[in-house]
Amino acid sequence: MYREIEVKDFLPVLLEQLKFSESILDIGSGTGTLLERYEAGVVLGLDIHRPYLLHRKYKAPHIIPVHADASHIDKLFLPGTFSAVTLIDSLEHFSMSEGMELLRKAELIAANRVIVFTPRGFFPQEGKDHFNLHGEYYQKHWSGWEPEDFLKLGYTVTVLKGFHHAENPSFLEAFGENHAPLDALLACKTV
Repeated sequence: MYREIEVKDFLPVLLEQLKFSESILDIGSGTGTLLERYEAGVVLGLDIHRPYLLHRKYKAPHIIPVHADASHIDKLFLPGTFSAVTLIDSLEHFSMSEGMELLRKAELIAANRVIVFTPRGFFPQEGKDHFNLHGEYYQKHWSGWEPEDFLKLGYTVTVLKGFHHAENPSFLEAFGENHAPLDALLACKTV
């Protein structure tokens, strides 16, 4: 399934996809600004850059920070461990082949659903950590994703038209003030 929508806030669309999830693994959680909005009983926020976890924004005891490399999730967690696995603004930080392998592993450890939110196409970003926690290397974008990349893997795709625009500091730095807005993708797969 493929659809296009225009929204300013993707969070309600994301939360609808997570509605019945009892446990969530959020890969590339960063400082975890969204994690307290997840309505699951257990949420693990996994990130490779320890300073993001040390300066996390969440305080709820059911949200557990995990310092690990996402490429090892299949060694850290057994198949079907989590109701859902999310990759929110993180898949683009892997090369296309690494991202495909990460999706495969996420599908193994998810009992119900894998959800990805990423820019549509390549969104250049490097040399800047907007959290100011020296994670510049981990903030670099290595890949750009199109709806077809997810559709061929069995994901449903929602295109958020014009979601990225000049009000976003990363967009402004990459494209300039007068560049047309870019779409974002929300891809979901029931496993």
